[in-house]
Amino acid sequence: MEENNNINPMDNLLSIYNDVVGQVDGSQSTTKDSLKLTVNTEVKKSALTMSLKDMIVRVKSEPPIQTIYSGITDNSLGFIVGPPKCGKTIFCENLALSIAAGVDDYLGLPININNKQVLFISLEEFYRDRTTRNEKQVSHIINKGKGDEWIDNITVVTENMPRYFNSDAHWKVLEDVITDHNPGIVFIDSLSRMYSGSIEESSVAMPIMKRLREITNKLKVSIVVIHHTSKLNNAPITIYSVAGSRIIGQEADFIIGINKTNSNNRYIKDVAFRYAPENDETVKRFKINDNLWLETIDVVEEYVLLGENDGRKDNANSEILLEYIIKTNNEKGEVKSQDIITDIVDAGTMSRQTAFTQLGNLVNVKKITKVAKGKYKLL
Repeated sequence: MEENNNINPMDNLLSIYNDVVGQVDGSQSTTKDSLKLTVNTEVKKSALTMSLKDMIVRVKSEPPIQTIYSGITDNSLGFIVGPPKCGKTIFCENLALSIAAGVDDYLGLPININNKQVLFISLEEFYRDRTTRNEKQVSHIINKGKGDEWIDNITVVTENMPRYFNSDAHWKVLEDVITDHNPGIVFIDSLSRMYSGSIEESSVAMPIMKRLREITNKLKVSIVVIHHTSKLNNAPITIYSVAGSRIIGQEADFIIGINKTNSNNRYIKDVAFRYAPENDETVKRFKINDNLWLETIDVVEEYVLLGENDGRKDNANSEILLEYIIKTNNEKGEVKSQDIITDIVDAGTMSRQTAFTQLGNLVNVKKITKVAKGKYKLL
């Protein structure tokens, strides 16, 4: 995807300067020339930095970050991820309609958002099939006694919306549509329509995340993007399952996973949250009813759904480690044990003892080899 090379860095600097400082030397307006003349002054520096003490005071004076749902917060950017046909789109549609209708909770978790205007941008599906499904979902809420006045709170796209975002003009359309409707939250289905090339490449993933982040910050809106993983083949869903996981994992404020096992068990999992604690010990199993609405069945440990309770958890941990090694190995195909501790153990995915036990198991089954102290290599 092409970057917008027409942005003048001085324009951005001028904007920051004017927002924070205002007038310079008592003048009524600030020009680019005056900014150039004052760029090295103490006043200019104060526009870009602040003492920690002052920052603490500032943050205390601002309203707290509001949690909209699960790990989704105000003005945040994140993803609903999972393999094909697992229920990602229906989950997002259910949540979008619940927000628009002013429902108090969804799947047992509270909903809390002031601006109940919702924009759902579907780039993958023809509007007739989507609308037929949405009509059934609307009837579910109406049957719960919510009436139908709230339906105007949700806006969907027509066939005139670009199906692929591959130019600056397309991204301008997205920004304009969001600006026009001023929603509290936007759902986009899906990320695969917003880039060309391999999302695993940082040169592809970073510009996409940059554009989405800029829209989130500029328009003060929360954006939820549906993102596909490859078929997981009954493996646990983790941050390393996500295509482009390095960049997306770094930049996303939340990642919620939805998976479907070989035995057709569907479940929701907290994968990664920036502003909320994850519950990665258990997952929420669900079914989809006749009105295409998710209903909770129970809350169980993930490994129980992925296989029999006979060591499957060890196999799941082994798969997590192997997937991590595959995605993060260097040019020699090596991974340091310290990196595993930092990214797997310290992140709470598994204990240190479990991690090293499973590394030993991977060596025994000849998936990896230990090439030196603290270094492992793919075979």
